[in-house]
Amino acid sequence: MNLDERYPCIDDLARKAACRLPRFAHEYLIGGIGREAALARNRIALDAVHFDPCYLPEAPANRPDMTVELLGRHYDLPFGVSPVGLSGLMWPRAVEILAKAAKRANIPFGLSNFATTHMSDVAAIAAPNAWCQLYPACDPGIRSTMLDEIATAGYEVLVVTIDIPSATRRDRELRVGLSVPPRITPETFWQILTHPRWAFATALAGKPQFENILRYIPEGLSMAEKAAFLTGIVEGHVTQDTLRGIRERWRGKLVVKGIINARDAMVALDCGADAIWVSNHGARQLDANRTTVEALPSIRAAVGAKTAVIADSGPRTGLDIARMIALGADFVFLGRAFVYAVAALGRKGGDHAVHILREELRCAMAQIGCGSVRELPAFRPSDSPAAHNCPPRPARGVEPSPTLKVSVNCDQPVKPHS
Repeated sequence: MNLDERYPCIDDLARKAACRLPRFAHEYLIGGIGREAALARNRIALDAVHFDPCYLPEAPANRPDMTVELLGRHYDLPFGVSPVGLSGLMWPRAVEILAKAAKRANIPFGLSNFATTHMSDVAAIAAPNAWCQLYPACDPGIRSTMLDEIATAGYEVLVVTIDIPSATRRDRELRVGLSVPPRITPETFWQILTHPRWAFATALAGKPQFENILRYIPEGLSMAEKAAFLTGIVEGHVTQDTLRGIRERWRGKLVVKGIINARDAMVALDCGADAIWVSNHGARQLDANRTTVEALPSIRAAVGAKTAVIADSGPRTGLDIARMIALGADFVFLGRAFVYAVAALGRKGGDHAVHILREELRCAMAQIGCGSVRELPAFRPSDSPAAHNCPPRPARGVEPSPTLKVSVNCDQPVKPHS
């Protein structure tokens, strides 16, 4: 059996990953926060997004154009790999595996500030497709040094994450004794012993460490003191002045991640952001947060058609990618989906995940009758509440096909965010 027959979808990879990962790693990967109501709503909201297909087009649309222009770059697909902290704990060398897969597929790869691979190594693998994510340090000196290091490594896109103002309390991680930095207990040791493939791969790769943060951790600290330092280094809100300061210092493209309402989107643009990343952090920060699906239409209406809007939090399929684009996103990132693939298949995982998502998106668009990803908003049913806030966005320089069923009521007043 080939990989398509054994693992035809991301959910199959997730089930395989569950067998190969120690419990502490698996719980970190799949979990949300609190009762995980927001995690469930992310899925429910996506499943509620429907399309109005066109089965009698003027010309065939079974070979849709899935290419995208984003932040001055051409990408072959409208999705990328989200930054995932501790991905090297999920599977050794996951960062390198996914960075290589992203470069081969010509899609963006997001490197987490808390990755277990150094930013210069990832830039060498995936530039210019590599984006660098930053949790802005509270200390202005450390923050400036981090920005200089990212620029020196050759990154063109900086992703500033704003939705972690405080350390979180996640029940799953507490139950399995997961800590940052990780510590070995009798329970975790037993989990490692009972997952020999993960243990062997980890032994070959070496103990996972936060390679991009190590230089800032004072020497001689105990494990508890290191944990407190890592929490404190990024604790607190990213203020508007902080964001403006980053904009003044950073010469490349600036993306602000963690936007979940139109108000913050407009503030981010006023502070100099080049793109808005709509996200509830995979439902890992606030269990009462809105879903990306709920937030996207009003944010798109507020920022207008010309502003680049990125989305994540919940997509698991190519159809989900189409759904988010139809609601107003220009581009979609996935995190857990790609890590499941690497945990399930190792070095083959990244390529197979890209293949699955590409084919699912192609099939969905062909069934809808949509010839280009930028035409997806036109295929939302006219009775959908989200459709009224999300005008169609034809490809730049291309007039929308007159045969498309544009079901958007552009005269519908947009409700202000409250």
